[in-house]
Amino acid sequence: MHPSSSILRILQRVESYVATNLSSSHLEAARIIEEKFLKLLGFLSTKLSTMSRCVTQFITHSFWRLVFQSNPFVVQLIYFVAISFAGFLALKSLNPHGKPVPRDFDLMFTSVSAATVSSMSTIEMEDLSDQQLWVLILLMLLGGEVFTSMLGLHLNNAKANKEVLSQRSLSSIRREIEISISANNIDQIDMECGQSEAVISHNQVQQTKSTRHSSRTILAHIVTGYFLASVVCSSVVIIIYFWLNSDARQVLHSKDIKICTFAIFTAVSSFANCGFTPLNSNMQAFTNNSVLLLLVIPQILAGNTLFSPLLRLSVWALGKLSGEQEYTRILQHPEETGYKHLPTQRNSVYIFLTVTGLILLQVISLFSFERGSKAFGRMNWFQKLVGSLFQSVSTRQAGEAVLDISTFSSPTLLLFAIVMYLPSNISFLPINSDKQPLADKKPSRRAMWKDFSITSPACLALFTFLACITERKSMSADPLNFNVFSMMFEVISAFGNVGYSLGYSCEKMMKPDATCKAASYGFVGWWTDEGKLIIILVMFVGKLKKFIIKEEKD
Repeated sequence: MHPSSSILRILQRVESYVATNLSSSHLEAARIIEEKFLKLLGFLSTKLSTMSRCVTQFITHSFWRLVFQSNPFVVQLIYFVAISFAGFLALKSLNPHGKPVPRDFDLMFTSVSAATVSSMSTIEMEDLSDQQLWVLILLMLLGGEVFTSMLGLHLNNAKANKEVLSQRSLSSIRREIEISISANNIDQIDMECGQSEAVISHNQVQQTKSTRHSSRTILAHIVTGYFLASVVCSSVVIIIYFWLNSDARQVLHSKDIKICTFAIFTAVSSFANCGFTPLNSNMQAFTNNSVLLLLVIPQILAGNTLFSPLLRLSVWALGKLSGEQEYTRILQHPEETGYKHLPTQRNSVYIFLTVTGLILLQVISLFSFERGSKAFGRMNWFQKLVGSLFQSVSTRQAGEAVLDISTFSSPTLLLFAIVMYLPSNISFLPINSDKQPLADKKPSRRAMWKDFSITSPACLALFTFLACITERKSMSADPLNFNVFSMMFEVISAFGNVGYSLGYSCEKMMKPDATCKAASYGFVGWWTDEGKLIIILVMFVGKLKKFIIKEEKD
């Protein structure tokens, strides 16, 4: 054998031996590393799971603490700011294709306007896509008075449930302690009388709380049913009308608006008393469709000004149908429910008479001062009557317009401004109050801030003054459009969450501008961003005025 071949074989064996030993050592090292890595992953997974549970519990506890123990004003402010910002993000992400893209600030303004159900507009509604219209539908639903009050009622019931559970646990612990003490007490016979009286008193208190909780639960279910039935029935009725009326259907087809979207949008907007519609002209395109206007009027009334009387009527009707005594107790003791929208029978009548009186006053004013004006055009007497009725009903809170209010005379506009200023639950007749005078009570730290509250007139004057400062250049260059009354009218409309506007006319400009183009959005759409920001603040203040305006406080 050649020496070189033997050396080669020896080297191959050495190489094979080394490779075998190295590979086995590498595998052992890899196995050890894998085991340590899996242990590390298990450790991290356990820690992350524990941390996530702690964070979840912290967030849940913080949320319920915020809802149950915080000031209601703070809770509602956070709620409306949150849904407004979420609505802005949704509107921004759903920009329409083939249509002008609104500015981000105007989208934010529109989102706030929908969430506060104010319907103050700075963009053309027909420029919005179908998806954006559905975002506005959701915002109007979440911001409507019926929904927010219903949400508060359910949260109060949840708070009461937690208190009942905690009291039951405390009561069981207390009974166990009393049993253990009485078992070792020599004077047990002398204490039996006192213990029995305490038990009877405790049972009476628990029975009263249980009855009140049952009443609140039933009322919460009634309000929820009222809300769902109103929105669903209104949408179905409007859809059926458009199926039967070809002229009204043609209006939507010419604007490329789906019937289902328009029906649901209008039903929600009317019930929430927002005032938005998918059309630039609002409801003016349907001046000849008196039946449609008559179908929308009950929705407007049921969602705000007549909500309290109709809710009481619903409770009474359900009580008659079911025959249960709980409904009778709710009607006899509405204050036990803690729901401000459930008045007594007398107060319901007063509210109904006030609403009816204000509507009649406006209808008479329109027929007296505007019957032959440009706003009515070639409408016949019945269309004028229905249009006047619709406009008068919308003035309180809804803000939907079937007539061009910018053509109205000064007395009518002044009356509209006064009516917009009035809150939805006002009554010109004396309403019973169970409130006790607070003269003998010591002022608490929570109540002391009320001394700094301002009145509604002072609030309106302040915001009008600020608006005049931000728009002073326009007021100087274009005084016919930017006059004090028009700006005050805009502020009052935002404060009342109505949405009426006198608009802007290029024909009124002192110096004609060829670049000026007519727009269907409100007068505030021509303001500076600083002025629009003031109106955003006014809309929030108007939505929360029951907490921060002196006349509205409980």
